[in-house]
Amino acid sequence: MPKPHKGLRNLGLGLIALGLGAWPITPQFPGFFLLPTTVGLTLLLFYGPRRLRQDLTALTRPAGRRLGQSLLRLLAAVLVLTAAGALTRLPILNPGPRSELTLSNQELQTLAKLPEPVVLEAQLSTLGAIRFGPLLELYAKASPKVKVQRIPGPGRVEAQGEALELTLPDRVTLRSGPLVETVSPLTQLGLAQAFYRLISPSRVVYNLVGDGEKSTQDASPQGLLTWSTALEKRQIFLRDHYWAPGSPLPPGGSALILAGPRTQLDPIKTAELLRRLAQGGRLMVLSDPLVPGLDPDTFSSLGLTLSQGLVVDPETAWAGTDDLFPVSYDFPAHPATLGLRQPVVWPLVGAITRAETLAQEPDPDNALAGPTWVVARSSPTSFLETDRAALARRQPRLDPGVDPEGPLTLATATSLQSGGRLALVADSDLAANAFIANPGNLALLEGLMSWLLGAEAELPAGPQGTFFNVTQSRARAMFWLPVVVWPLLCGLAWLVYWRRRRGLS
Repeated sequence: MPKPHKGLRNLGLGLIALGLGAWPITPQFPGFFLLPTTVGLTLLLFYGPRRLRQDLTALTRPAGRRLGQSLLRLLAAVLVLTAAGALTRLPILNPGPRSELTLSNQELQTLAKLPEPVVLEAQLSTLGAIRFGPLLELYAKASPKVKVQRIPGPGRVEAQGEALELTLPDRVTLRSGPLVETVSPLTQLGLAQAFYRLISPSRVVYNLVGDGEKSTQDASPQGLLTWSTALEKRQIFLRDHYWAPGSPLPPGGSALILAGPRTQLDPIKTAELLRRLAQGGRLMVLSDPLVPGLDPDTFSSLGLTLSQGLVVDPETAWAGTDDLFPVSYDFPAHPATLGLRQPVVWPLVGAITRAETLAQEPDPDNALAGPTWVVARSSPTSFLETDRAALARRQPRLDPGVDPEGPLTLATATSLQSGGRLALVADSDLAANAFIANPGNLALLEGLMSWLLGAEAELPAGPQGTFFNVTQSRARAMFWLPVVVWPLLCGLAWLVYWRRRRGLS
């Protein structure tokens, strides 16, 4: 039987080196380094373990030094190539051509509406100056009201007689009269939003409390303090308003929030909410499906009904959460979802049933009529578990013909004939401190709030990021292909080769 060519050995070692070099670059994608490593090991098996031992033994002899030097050069070349590929992927070291750096029409309109001159106090590192310096100069050239002032970067401080380096992130502080906006860490999107906040008037949104609703001053996991702090950066101020029985709604304010009432609202309060909408008011309702404080048919005149039960999604277990915490990736086109690219985690969410005929054919004489848009949906594999006993046992199961199947509506936006707007969300915990840290949750709520206030221009015009949708089939493929299928195929190929070699010997 002819001996395998030594090029087979060199190719196998090169693939192993390629896999080892790719591992520290993309550890989150195991296929990138497991596939070349597995193929390389298979090629070495074809070359033969006995010949490998002979080659290793030859390396200790003077005649095998050239072979060792060749292998080291091959390994060094592969590692250098993979390291070069990693460096070119870093945005700091590869900022791209400066000629492509431009301001959008929305950013130019914002600069034209600046009421007073703005000073950009930039504190940048060396790499930050390379990356963001041209952007700041572009703002200064676009408007005579914008001035850039460079502040020295990180300095040195003395601690116990030793000089320590004080490392600070790149940041820019915008000063316009009494208004101050800080962008840290510095991004182009964050800088554009800070400019827009300077021209946006302050708005007060009242959060109704008194029936067990969530409070904007509550720092516990169930409070709204984190969301309130995030909205203040956009000049939107949430204020708790105690809504006593029999008392009217606050006369002022840009909008109202009803976040998870835990006791049943009396008919007078429900009628007052509908009356405010009929008068052109703006209302966001975050309903709690487990302890509903709202009657499910409160907004039936708008074609909306709050379903009883919890949404269950078997796909969610592959996304790293419980199956009672659905993950939503489906966001239909709407101003509230503009730029939303992150998944939203729904902790114990209900569903909203829409009356299509009522939503699509509004009555011009009815102030509480208007079109409704779906803002977020669950996945097609989800369903609404209506059996409370099964939920208590944490054993939800789809009953065909009884439990509605996905995709299910989780949030809606309704524009009324009166000019009012209603944002209805079937999950009150979405805005809670324990879950608002998820970027998708915050982006969705900020989008709904901006649409509610008619401030859609505050939202980014392009993608805010990217996400990788790990469905059940993809998760299985990510596990079985690199861990089972590829090694099994390589083992079968070696078995066929071994049997043929035994047959020819």
